[in-house]
Amino acid sequence: MSRKLSVAVLALVIALLMAAPAFAASPAQSSRTALPTVNVFGAASLRNVFPAMVTAFEKARPMYKNRRFSFNFQGTDVLTAQIQQGAPCDIFAGASTKYGTVLYNGGFINTPVNFCQNTLIVITPKSNPARLHTLADLAKPGVMIAIGDAAVPIGTYTRTVLTNLSALYGAAYKTSVLANVVSTEVNVTAVSALVQLGEVDAGFVYQSDASSAGTRVMRIAIPATYQSNPLPTYPIALTKSCKTPIISQRFVDFVLSAAGQKIMKAYSFLPKPVTP
Repeated sequence: MSRKLSVAVLALVIALLMAAPAFAASPAQSSRTALPTVNVFGAASLRNVFPAMVTAFEKARPMYKNRRFSFNFQGTDVLTAQIQQGAPCDIFAGASTKYGTVLYNGGFINTPVNFCQNTLIVITPKSNPARLHTLADLAKPGVMIAIGDAAVPIGTYTRTVLTNLSALYGAAYKTSVLANVVSTEVNVTAVSALVQLGEVDAGFVYQSDASSAGTRVMRIAIPATYQSNPLPTYPIALTKSCKTPIISQRFVDFVLSAAGQKIMKAYSFLPKPVTP
């Protein structure tokens, strides 16, 4: 089996695994069945930070320690489609204001509030087999790259960054890098997984995902000048069909609070944007 084919097969496996809802890992939550579950639909890049946010929320609000939070982490476009199709959801937290606007205009969520931002970075396997050291190296023939699908926020932001970098490396840069793409993924977690497994030479991910990967990857920074403008921005809101409005709103308030923002920062997210 060729390496390119093996990447495609592995990507399919990852996509299938990612399609199943993920749940907060607290053992105590397995017995929390007496009260309604709080269903949170979150962007894939929130997979690590939101369970930690729930733990801190429960510690700060002990009256909610017996409430169960169920997480569904997917690409924001997938979450949007699921909500539009009637999937039970109490809180929406996406990685793109575009989809927050779509859901709000469609009458599916309350007014979204932006709660954090992110930046993009390139990661390689720890061994860096392709010997990639600069962003220019990504355009070399034969480099195998994974990026997000064009419909997914990480994929949209990646293509914007490549356009911006073409001002530095020349008009052919974006075309050359995209020609090296061997796998387009349904969310950023899948991109990161392919890199960590060594199935590709590099991938474009969020800074928060690179931090979560720790020493399993190497990093090539993307200067602020070439990041998207505005930066990747995350909206959060209760759905119109929310079955747990009191606890859900208090959780959202906690995310927006100084304590919640401290947790987001600990996972390498940027603070919520300042409202003009």
